[in-house]
Amino acid sequence: MAKKIKDENGNTYKLKKPFYKRVWFWILVVIVIIAAGSAMGGNKGSDDKADKASSTKTTATNTKSSSSSKTDSGKITRAQFDAVKIGDLMNKADGGQTTDEIKKTFGKPASTSSSTTEGVKTDILTWTNVEGGLGANIIISFTDGKAFSKNLAGFKINRKNKISLADFESIANGTSYNDVIAKFGEPDSLDESLIGGTKKVIAMYMTGIKGDLGANFNITFDNDAVSGKSQSDMK
Repeated sequence: MAKKIKDENGNTYKLKKPFYKRVWFWILVVIVIIAAGSAMGGNKGSDDKADKASSTKTTATNTKSSSSSKTDSGKITRAQFDAVKIGDLMNKADGGQTTDEIKKTFGKPASTSSSTTEGVKTDILTWTNVEGGLGANIIISFTDGKAFSKNLAGFKINRKNKISLADFESIANGTSYNDVIAKFGEPDSLDESLIGGTKKVIAMYMTGIKGDLGANFNITFDNDAVSGKSQSDMK
């Protein structure tokens, strides 16, 4: 509740909390940290942990549904990641898949962590038994046992043509997510969250790019429309 104060003339005003003391601010900080960590190299869990997580897979590998069955290698696919449903954090993540539901499909996570900020508890689970390159991983964040954010990194991407700086600059604000994917292909890493009715996606491209070593770019989408972008060392 906002605190009330009176001035020297007896007028009453409401003193609102500064934004840095509000729950939503700190939750957004946590999400940004997770996304940045994945983009810079993914999870540091060992391959042994990944193999162990794969071996715990039981009933989910026997399902007949293509959206919930792993490849012959027993690893989590991109289609499975895309199928994960997230709920709105500001509505206790209602509508998001539960921890148990996702564990039934993905198997045992390689690592878990929990934190509580301004009374809001979040759980972060990481899977490394993922179909992709070295360091490929999936990170899903939960509150009240339901998913509100998901992140992937390290999936194998095959691009027919290299993406140039001119290609990047041609993408205008308001361009749809599907149009960007049709033009550039799937991103190397992706972070998706739902907060306050806004679905935010950050797509990170790091392969098949014209430019200096390490050239990359990010595109941000709000409700599936481009809202911002940035690039580094592209040509």
